[in-house]
This record gives sequence, C-alpha cells and structure tokens, in this order.
Amino acid sequence: MATATEQTHCDRCQAPLAHQAAYCEKCGERTRRARRLVRLAIRVEILFVVVVAILVLGFAYVYYVQQP
Repeated sequence: MATATEQTHCDRCQAPLAHQAAYCEKCGERTRRARRLVRLAIRVEILFVVVVAILVLGFAYVYYVQQP
C-alpha cells in the first residue's frame, strides 16, 4: 500500500510550501493534495447526482405503472 508524503515544495516554481497548504503562496499552483481532494469531491458530487436521478426515475416509473 502506498503512503502519501507531505509535499514540501511547489511542482511549478519549487518554492517551499506551508504545512498542509492547498496552494503555493508564490505562484498560486494547487498542491498535489488539493488536486486529489478536488477529484474526490467531483466524484462524490457525480455519484450524488446519479443517485438522485435514479430515485426520480424510479418514482416516475412507479407512478406511471400505477396509472389506470
């Protein structure tokens, strides 16, 4: 299992980063940790939208099937 080490320098400008920084203070580049968290948030949001869509379609189907 891989373990993530804390990023100490910016990938773009090589400036030192503050502890747990999300952005480089010098150039504004996102850190690897921030990019990873954004990807995770996007995946969770997409999953939520898909689940809501499935629920809406399920209720619509049940309502449609019960029509006389």
